[in-house]
Amino acid sequence: MRIEIISTGDEIVTGLVVDTNAAWLSALLLEQGWQVRRRLTVGDNLADLKAALQESASRAEVVLVCGGLGPTADDLTAQAAAEAFGQPLTLFPDWLATMAERYASRGRTMAQSNSKQAWLPRGCEILDNPVGTACGFLVSHPASHGQSRLFFTPGVPFEFKQMVYEQILPRLKALAGEETDTELRRFYTFGISESALSDKLDAAPWPAGIELGYRSSMPLIELKLIGHGASAADMAAAEARLLGEISPWLVGRGNEEPAQQILALLGERPLWLQEGESRGALLAMCHPHPVLEASFSHNLPSELDHLTCSGREPSLTIGSAGPDGVPLLLCADGQRIGQTVKLSHPDPESGRRILAFAALDMLRRHLQGLPVLADYLTLTRTASRID
Repeated sequence: MRIEIISTGDEIVTGLVVDTNAAWLSALLLEQGWQVRRRLTVGDNLADLKAALQESASRAEVVLVCGGLGPTADDLTAQAAAEAFGQPLTLFPDWLATMAERYASRGRTMAQSNSKQAWLPRGCEILDNPVGTACGFLVSHPASHGQSRLFFTPGVPFEFKQMVYEQILPRLKALAGEETDTELRRFYTFGISESALSDKLDAAPWPAGIELGYRSSMPLIELKLIGHGASAADMAAAEARLLGEISPWLVGRGNEEPAQQILALLGERPLWLQEGESRGALLAMCHPHPVLEASFSHNLPSELDHLTCSGREPSLTIGSAGPDGVPLLLCADGQRIGQTVKLSHPDPESGRRILAFAALDMLRRHLQGLPVLADYLTLTRTASRID
């Protein structure tokens, strides 16, 4: 099922408002096994909106349109849909009555301009908005691929998200039926670049109906194994092949962030952090842990042999940068295991996240009974110690 997203509004095109709705929706759909094929942002221009709607409808089975359903003159989405698909604007009296009742229940009088929100493309299906005055609607349009269904929602994030959950997802699942039985499996790697993964994984094709996707999310690379109607045996074989290549750098799998998966291994045990060069990046990864104590100092040593534990276990310490790199120290279960790593990254913030996850990965490996010092391809180890 090909899906496209159209976001509308001058405020988004000009950058005055960040389009978080489209990002959230794309991620949510991916969790359901549907990868969005194209996203488009269009300003408040009737001709541009009509052209965008017609183009997306000609390509996609599903088009999700967000924004432009308010009561003001620059809210043009309903009019654009009506003109684009030859379904003239028509008054929907039931929705007009619903809006009036909602205003009355709050002790307010509905403004005359709100009545515009009850004028919708003739023949459309209303999508209820339980918390706002702008209803959504569904327009079906014949296309070369069969039929395109265009779902329109307001842009207010709280209203939009509730409508996606209650009105759109159930319809998409019913629409998909058995024809797009899609399965998504997620895997996360650390210490290997996207290009190195590609060299290992893209040389040979995957079985029919199975594709591999990549997403760089510093400091991790997420791999998505997506099966479109693939058999259980083919998915199992594809996963085994994938794991056979990435196991040395695998740090998590599934929908939960790897940092949270690592912290879950601790259970209720406390964790102590000392940060220097990472400047709070490790705390940002670990803050959901229920028993956590952290400190920052720019005076922590830059030499591994001079780095000390906090006196409590388990603890992670990230020292200051020195000529040989940055020292990392894990103290847990009576052991002191450390390494000095050197990295080269043009973005300081990304570099701090890399250091933080390298320290957290030392804890993961200890808790899982693995050698604490891993062999990374994107980090150079210049010193190590095990006491």
